[in-house]
Amino acid sequence: WGYFPSVAAGWNIAEEPFMRGQKLFDRLKLRASWGITGNDKIQDYPSLGRIQDELYSAFGDTIQPGATLVNYANADVRWETTRQTDLGLEFSLFKGRFNAEIDWYRRFTFDILSNLPIPDYVGSGSFPFVNAAQVENIGWDFTLQWRETRDKITYNFGLIFSPVKNKVLKLNEGKSEIFEASTGQGDFATRTVIGSPIGAFYGYKVEGVFQNQEEIDSSPNFGTEAPGDFRFADINGDSVLNSMDRTYLGSPIPTLTYGFSAGFEVFGFDIAADFFGVKGNKVVNAKAVARFDTPNWETLWYDNRWTGEGTSNTVPRVTNGGHNYRMSDFLVEDGAFFRLRTVSLGYSLPKRWRTELGMSRARIYASGTNLWTKQAYSGFTPEFPGENSFRAGIDYLNYPMAKIVLVGLDITF
Repeated sequence: WGYFPSVAAGWNIAEEPFMRGQKLFDRLKLRASWGITGNDKIQDYPSLGRIQDELYSAFGDTIQPGATLVNYANADVRWETTRQTDLGLEFSLFKGRFNAEIDWYRRFTFDILSNLPIPDYVGSGSFPFVNAAQVENIGWDFTLQWRETRDKITYNFGLIFSPVKNKVLKLNEGKSEIFEASTGQGDFATRTVIGSPIGAFYGYKVEGVFQNQEEIDSSPNFGTEAPGDFRFADINGDSVLNSMDRTYLGSPIPTLTYGFSAGFEVFGFDIAADFFGVKGNKVVNAKAVARFDTPNWETLWYDNRWTGEGTSNTVPRVTNGGHNYRMSDFLVEDGAFFRLRTVSLGYSLPKRWRTELGMSRARIYASGTNLWTKQAYSGFTPEFPGENSFRAGIDYLNYPMAKIVLVGLDITF
């Protein structure tokens, strides 16, 4: 159970006596709200452990049945709660044709729920859910819309944009950092620390590709490099290359979300489109190293690979192992995109035709979803569903987003 209070208030300024006679605002309202909401987004039952039986092991020549604890419980897990303060302004101009809403918010999320990794020696087959961190989001929401009808023509335009800043304020259980996710080669891909965005990407920075043995001998390295392997940056400047040289590589959280919509109606025809985009975020192309076999390579890697001295200083040689697959900025790409989310075109029969046919509504239409996307990411899509806050923005062979085209007839008698 949880206790989640909230309160909201509004002031319709346009209705005050001192606003009488003014012709600028059709509507003017200030509003404020404060409240707490709860989230119990936990799969299964966090307070119950699970034992799996019918497990068999060979001891000498004898097969012995056994059982083991495969899921650890956490009896102390609590609701994830969000406390938000919101200040808003609404107004309308030009006889209701232009409407706007502007909101500023500050959101604290406490006791974020996540099933974080535990040491392998514990022996559990899954990770228990814990209340991991406290995060702050501060942002703005702007919604602007124009709608007008002239004679038999109706048109509308809309714009939304929402900048936001994300920052971790606290890690629970006395932790100073939380490592999560993986690129499939054993390295953690994200590191969450106080003062940085949650689930920030973490790894090595690539300075180029070793062209010959002389470059390897004169540079910090792991000791197993060969010509054609990545040359990583010595971040702390101690002339030794190790895990202490990993650094912040970007955030999966967009700093700006925006959209645009437009519609037009005339002589029974109607057309509408909705665009959506994000920018300021990064994604990790983990599928570039998640190969099923050595010959299985993405063209991004294979077509630009190092094949000899001077052939490439950005993409390493093809190998079946080695440190080229460590988490690095080579796998980090721009996650910004701009998408035509929906578009529709329709025609409604004139009223006199509908009356003769006994119809109150008759419209034929065609619509499309996700028909066009402009993206910087080299993969199928920069959006990955089911993302955990500590391991968001990582492409583990995600299925391409479907494009949908519909043609239909809408009739009401």
